[in-house]
Amino acid sequence: MKDFIVKYSESIISGGIKIIAALAILIIGFKAVKLLVSRLARGKGFRKIDPSAQSFIKSAIGIAAKIIIIITAAAVLGVPMTSVSAMIASTGLAIGLALQGGLSNIAGGVLLLIFKPFSVGDYIKTQNGFEGTVVKIDIFYTTLRMYDNTKVVVPNGAISNETISDVSAYGTRRVELTFSSSYSSDPDKAIEILKKTASENELVLPDPPPFAALKSHGESSLNYVLYAWCKESDYWTVYYALPIAVKKAFDEGGIDIPFPQLDVHVSPK
Repeated sequence: MKDFIVKYSESIISGGIKIIAALAILIIGFKAVKLLVSRLARGKGFRKIDPSAQSFIKSAIGIAAKIIIIITAAAVLGVPMTSVSAMIASTGLAIGLALQGGLSNIAGGVLLLIFKPFSVGDYIKTQNGFEGTVVKIDIFYTTLRMYDNTKVVVPNGAISNETISDVSAYGTRRVELTFSSSYSSDPDKAIEILKKTASENELVLPDPPPFAALKSHGESSLNYVLYAWCKESDYWTVYYALPIAVKKAFDEGGIDIPFPQLDVHVSPK
């Protein structure tokens, strides 16, 4: 045993030093990457970059730097670089085949940053029925905050290949509401009340002016449509405020709001 220790002590010590050095590189390197990305995010120059690209760039730099640190640690352990290169190539091929969706997400993220169909802070609607405010665009996913404050994570590959409605693109939105009145009510008066009520709301924009019209003849009611423009941030406030105001205005103006009625005829025996 003594002879074995004497014979291989140098190799054991050398191997131990390499392992300790490799672990130190990994630990210190990962912490340094985290610190580097954090400082980069606080830099004045980085803040001037489009917010949509900031999360993507931070993710890409962090992943690339960690890969370099792992390769460096492997080199310190004495792993031949030719073997490392072959391993990386074969691993990359295997991962690429297994994670085709992940690669499409990366490509989708790049497309989102190049063509910018939307930006961080925009309110968007996806073809799959998701709608909300864009919180961040990472290397793989885009995060949305729904109107009910739910977090939704959408793969970049999917969102870059579907129809997107950017509600915030022009800063204003059109509120569309429908109302009904009985057939005995004057339609011209109802339309006038709808326009006046919308224009009196301080959040409704004067240009373009509110629009109201008779949309259809229902089975038991006249159906009207009301369009009113407002700032994107005021959309839901206006959307829920106008129906209350219209109900009060209809009552004051003598416009009857229809409700289901049933006539029962009793035949004498």
